[in-house]
Amino acid sequence: MSLNINNMRKPWSREETIVAFYVYCKVPFKESGKENPIIRHYAQILGRSPSALNMKVGNIGRLDPDL
Repeated sequence: MSLNINNMRKPWSREETIVAFYVYCKVPFKESGKENPIIRHYAQILGRSPSALNMKVGNIGRLDPDL
């Protein structure tokens, strides 16, 4: 079995997770999406796709008892 490195996901670092939490705090959950300008901006800074950052923000949101 060969290992395809292109299909491996890069683990989120602590710093990236902190930025994702910051984005979660800035963007109302209903407005989060890969097309959101704030998501796109921070995804570019992190070197992640907007979809990846949006998914991380959504994962953080699942932990929010107020949602």
